[in-house]
Amino acid sequence: MKKETKFAIFLNSIGGVLVILLSVIAFNIITAQFKMKADLTEGNLFTLSEGSKKLLDNLAAERVGDSESSPLEIRFYVTRGEKGVPVVVNEHGTRVEDLLDQYKAYGGNNLELKKINPRRDTDAEELAVNDGIQLLNNAFYIGMAISYLDSTEVIPVLDPTRATNLEYDVSRAIKNVLKLKDDRETIGVMSGLNVWGGPDPTNPMAMMNRGQQQPPWYFLQQLQRDFNVERIEPAATEIPATVNALLLIHPKNVSEATEYAIDQFVLRGGKLIAFVDPLAQRDDSGQQNPQMRIPGLGGGSNLNRLFTKWGVPFNNTQVVADFNYRLNPRDPIAQGRLQPAYLALNKNALNKEEVVTRDLGTIRLPYAGSFDTSDVATGLKVTELITSSEQAKLVDGMSSQFNGAKIMDSFLTGSEDGKPAGTKKHVLALKLGGKFTTAFPNGKPSTADPGDKADETKAESTTQLSESEKDNFVCLIGDTDILVDDHFILQQRFLISENITFVQNLVDHFGDDTLINIRSRNQNRPFTTIVDLENEAQKEFEGKLKKLEAEQQEILQQKTKMESAGEGSNQFTLRIDPQALKEIQAKELDKRKQIREIRKQLRSEIDYIQLKIKLANIGLMPLLVILFGIAFFIRKRKKTAAV
Repeated sequence: MKKETKFAIFLNSIGGVLVILLSVIAFNIITAQFKMKADLTEGNLFTLSEGSKKLLDNLAAERVGDSESSPLEIRFYVTRGEKGVPVVVNEHGTRVEDLLDQYKAYGGNNLELKKINPRRDTDAEELAVNDGIQLLNNAFYIGMAISYLDSTEVIPVLDPTRATNLEYDVSRAIKNVLKLKDDRETIGVMSGLNVWGGPDPTNPMAMMNRGQQQPPWYFLQQLQRDFNVERIEPAATEIPATVNALLLIHPKNVSEATEYAIDQFVLRGGKLIAFVDPLAQRDDSGQQNPQMRIPGLGGGSNLNRLFTKWGVPFNNTQVVADFNYRLNPRDPIAQGRLQPAYLALNKNALNKEEVVTRDLGTIRLPYAGSFDTSDVATGLKVTELITSSEQAKLVDGMSSQFNGAKIMDSFLTGSEDGKPAGTKKHVLALKLGGKFTTAFPNGKPSTADPGDKADETKAESTTQLSESEKDNFVCLIGDTDILVDDHFILQQRFLISENITFVQNLVDHFGDDTLINIRSRNQNRPFTTIVDLENEAQKEFEGKLKKLEAEQQEILQQKTKMESAGEGSNQFTLRIDPQALKEIQAKELDKRKQIREIRKQLRSEIDYIQLKIKLANIGLMPLLVILFGIAFFIRKRKKTAAV
C-alpha cells in the first residue's frame, strides 16, 4: 500500500509538472497568435506613449477630407535567415517589429507598415540600398525609412544599444516627415564657443590638414536633425525675425547693441535659452599655447543688463561646490580626485513639477555658477529647474579645479556636529516667465560715430518695444559645459548623464512638446541607488578618517617641534630625548596604519555594496522561480498524500 501511494504521488507530481509545462507552452502559442504581450518594463518603455498617439492623431486630422492623399508609410528592413546575423540583432528586430505593430494598430488606415527582409543579392536589398539603409558587417541590414507625401526620413541603423530610445527615434522621424523642412521651427545659435566644429586648436597641423577637423558638438548635431538651425554671430546687432528660439552660449563681453537685440527679441515673443558660465572649460580665448590650455582661463560670461533688469543677477566669478553632489572619485572623469565643484546631480536636484526636468534622473554641471532669485522683477515669476543641495557654497572657480580636498575640508571648518557649515541652496538653472520690460528705456544704443547721421536716422525709424505684448518666458542655465560631449556621453556611445535630454526638452518646450515625455521616459537610467549607497558608505568612514588625519597631523607637529629643538640645541638647552622621539615615530606609523585600514574598509564596503546589487539583479528572479516551484511541489504532494 505504501509503495502504491508513493508511486501515485510520483505520477501525480510528474503529471502536475507536465500540465504546468503544457499550459505555459499553450499560453505562449495563443498569445503569439493574437500578438498579446505584457510590457513589464519600468515606465512601459515598449508601449506606445501618449506623445506618439498625438502624432498619429495629427496625421489622421491632416488626412480628413483628403481621400487622395497617401498614408504615412513605414518601411522596416531587417535581414532574417542569413548567416552572420547576430542573435542580438534578431532579438532587436523582433522588438522593433512589436513596436511598429502598435503604431499600425493605432494609426489604422492612416499608416501603412511594410516589413522587408533584405537578403543579399535580392530585389529587397536593392530597396534597402535606395532608401539609404546601411549594410552592417557586409552581411545584414536593420533600419527604417518613413515617407509621407514628398518627404522621407531615414534611420540607417537601428542600434540595439539604443533599445530604450526606440520609440523616441521612430516618433521623431514621424514628426519630421509630417512637417516639411521649410516649415520646421528655426533655432538660432549664438555662441562664444566653437560649437560648430572646425580645426582643432590643440593640433598645430589642423589648419593645414583637413582631416583633423572637429565635428560640431553633439547637441548641435541633434538640433540639426529636427530644426532649421541658423548661425548667428556673437557680435550680431539684430536677431532675424525667422528665429523662433535663440540658444545663447557663453556670451562674453557682449556689447550694448547685441544685448539690446536680445532684449527686443524677447519682447517680441522670441524664446531665449541662455547658457552662462563662470568657468567654461572649452573657452580657449586668452590661451597663448592651445596645446597647454588651462580650462576656464578665458573668464566668465554674463548678460549683466538683462539679468539685472529681470532681477536674477548671475555670479560669473565663483562656482558652486556641493558637499552632497560632488563627483564620485571613482567616476572615470574624476580620475580619483575629489572634485566638489563638479556637480553630479540626481533627481532630487531637479524640479519634479516641470515637464523639462520631472522625468530626468541625472545632470552633470562642471563648475557651474548660480543665480540670485531673491529680488525678481515685478511682473515676472521664477521657477527653479535645477538646484544644489542645502550643503553648498560658492568658491573660487580656478582653484576649485585643483584644490578639491581643501574645499571639502573647508565645509567642516567651524562645524561642531560634523555637518557642513555656512552653506545654502543655490539656483543653477531657472525659467523666468511673465511680461518682460526693456532694459534699454532710453532706446537703442548707438553703434556708430557721432557724426554718422545716416545711422541716427535708421535708429530713429526703428520701432522700439518697451514691453512684451503677451506673457513670455526664458530659460537661464549657469553652465556651458553641460553642452560638452565629454560630460554626458562616454566614448561616443554610452550616455552617462541626461544633459542632452535636458537641452532637447528645453528647445521642445518652446514649441511642440510632443516628444518630451517620450524622450524622457526612454533614457538609460544610471544606477543611482548604487551611487547613493556608496555616498552613504563614504560619509560613514569620512568622520573616522578625518579624526585619524587630525591626530596624525598633531603627531607630525610634535615630531617637527621636537626635531627642531634637537637641531637648535646647545650647551644651555636640553638635547632631544631619543626615547621620546622613538615613541612619537611609533605613534606616527600606527596612525598611518589605521588610516590605510580605514581606506581599505571603505573600498571593501563599496565593493560589497556593488556585489549585493549585482547578486540581487542576477539571482533574484531565478531564486523566486525556484522557491515557487518548491512551494508548488510541496503543496501538490500534501494534497496527494491526503487523498
